[in-house]
Amino acid sequence: LNCLPEFASLDVSQQTTLFELLSFSNLRQWDFNIFDVTAIDEANPLLLVAWAVIGSPYSQFAMAKQLERKNVELSHFEGYNFADLDLEIEIGALFDYLRVIQRDYKRDNPYHNAIHAADVIQTLHSLIQMSDDRFEKEQIFLILVAAAVHDVKHPGMNNTFQVNTFSNLALSHNDASVLENEHSAHAFKLMVQGLPDKDDNLNFLCHVPAPKFAEMRKRIIEAVLHTDMSQHFSKVNDIKSRAGGKPWDKIDSKLRWDVLMYMLHLADISNPAKNSPMLELWTDRCLDEFFAQGDQERKLGLTISPNCDRNETKKPESQIGFINFVVKPAYEVLSGIIPMVGENILPIIENNLMYWEDQKGR
Repeated sequence: LNCLPEFASLDVSQQTTLFELLSFSNLRQWDFNIFDVTAIDEANPLLLVAWAVIGSPYSQFAMAKQLERKNVELSHFEGYNFADLDLEIEIGALFDYLRVIQRDYKRDNPYHNAIHAADVIQTLHSLIQMSDDRFEKEQIFLILVAAAVHDVKHPGMNNTFQVNTFSNLALSHNDASVLENEHSAHAFKLMVQGLPDKDDNLNFLCHVPAPKFAEMRKRIIEAVLHTDMSQHFSKVNDIKSRAGGKPWDKIDSKLRWDVLMYMLHLADISNPAKNSPMLELWTDRCLDEFFAQGDQERKLGLTISPNCDRNETKKPESQIGFINFVVKPAYEVLSGIIPMVGENILPIIENNLMYWEDQKGR
């Protein structure tokens, strides 16, 4: 795996900082701050984090070679090593593909942008590492690809807005998981068809036999659709009833994939489970995007969606409700499957609840 040109073009001090930030062990930390990456390269957070996680250990080795570190060998670095999967993954095409995916995230969105996608990849990686090597390597590869594409082309207005305005997206997807269907459809159009009027091969799975490719495509689509918030409570109850409290030897391959999809969804809503300053930064970005939607709804004479009315929504109350009814119960279910979630994450959620309760009185 060659060094990414985006990494090679940085100055040596920036490369050195990124090399430390994007080590496999640092990326597994729950308190990893994605904004440390954007402080160095604001344009490429998704590409850099995806390269470091999905390309590990080759990406870390490439960074070390770029920095002319002495006596380094590939065996010195840990990582997923997806190159040894029996898929003949075109690694160069994979990162060309992710470069285009990053470009197709809307930079003007305060929240649903490439920084969020990078954050979800890293957070999911952290959760996977807490599971103590319980998942099949191919399943991990597929769920990380799904994380990279899960919000691509997000317009900054949610499914409710699309349906209520009869948007082109809502009409194209028949009001069903409108954005999630668009994210996954765009991801595979790019992969299979490439860019218009370009000869670039973006299909990093081009060597996979058609029946196997169809199965992998089905899984990635299923995982992206799993991030639809309207499915949240049914998914929590489903995983709780089928996997909660079970020993791993009673969780078969199919159920492990379902747990991985659940973990992607929880990574997607993980901001209230993160330490300061990520907690406040993401809350403000999320509410900025919600309020922009509420302004549009008011302008169009539509009912303003929950937490989207800048004149009525109170930040602490909105977060307390979201944590108590959505985030905390969902992470409690995951802690029954992965004990380290209970040890590492639930105490942060409790602290954040106390923080927002304290903010209420100010």
